Amino acid sequence: MKVLVVEDEKLTREGILQIIPWSNLGITEVFAAEDGEEGLQKALEIRPDIIMADVRMPRMDGITMAFEIRREIKECRFIFISGYCDKEYLKSAIQLSAVNYIEKPIEPGEIVEALKRSILQVEKERRRKNLEEEYHAHFRDVLEELPEEDLIPVTWQSSMHLADKLEHYIQDNFGDKDLSLTQLADRFQLSKQYLCWLYKREKNETINQCIIRTRLQWAKEYMRRNPHVKIKRVADKAGFADCSYFIKSYKRYEQRTPADYIRECREGSGHV
Repeated sequence: MKVLVVEDEKLTREGILQIIPWSNLGITEVFAAEDGEEGLQKALEIRPDIIMADVRMPRMDGITMAFEIRREIKECRFIFISGYCDKEYLKSAIQLSAVNYIEKPIEPGEIVEALKRSILQVEKERRRKNLEEEYHAHFRDVLEELPEEDLIPVTWQSSMHLADKLEHYIQDNFGDKDLSLTQLADRFQLSKQYLCWLYKREKNETINQCIIRTRLQWAKEYMRRNPHVKIKRVADKAGFADCSYFIKSYKRYEQRTPADYIRECREGSGHV
C-alpha cells in the first residue's frame, strides 16, 4: 500500500515521515511532496492509495489538489491536516467521499488512527472490485442474455456481511414454509443469481442447503427435548411442507430416520 504525504512545512512533513510506524500498518511505500502542485504531479505518477495533505499550502491548496487527483484516481483516500479555522473550508471536500481529517497541532496517535480508517476503506474498495471482476468472469458467457434486474447491483455491499445477514435471516425465519431463494431475493432486493453466487462463495454451501441444514438442526434439538412428539408435528414446526421430504432429508444428513433418533432419546442411549 502506498501513501503520499503533502505538507509545505518541512518540520511537520519530516516528523510525519519519521514518527509513524508505516510498516506496522502494512504500508510499504511512503512518498512526500512540498506543496499541492508537486503533490498532484507525484500522485499521478505513483498513484498512491492514501494521500495525507495539509489544507492550506502555497501554489495549490490541498482541497483543489485532491479534486484534481480524484479525477484520475477514483479510489484514492484522503486525510487532511487542518487548523481549527479550516473546518468550513473542509465542507467543500465532502464530494471526495471517505475523507478523514486531523486537526493541528497533530498527534502521532491521531495520524495512526486516521490511517487505519483509510486503510480499511481502501481494502473494502479493493474487495468490492475483486468481487465485481470475479462476478463478471463467472457469468461472462451469459451476462449479455440476462435481464437488467439480474445483473450485479449498482450498490455493492460487503459480501461477507451480506452473507451473514442472509444466514441470520434464515435462522430467524426457518419455520416459514414459504422461505425460499425467491423470498430472500425479494427481501434483500437483489437478484436470485447474484445471491446464489455470493452466498456460495462466502459460505461454501448453497442457500437451499443452508435452509435445510438450519431446519434439520432445529428439528433434532426439538426432538431431543420432546422425545414423545409426533414426527409430522416436528416437520411442520421446522418449516417442512411435506413430512416425507423431512424424513428423507433428515436421513440423508444424519444417516438415520427421525423415528430412530426419537427412539434413542426415549431409551436414554446418549446418542444425541
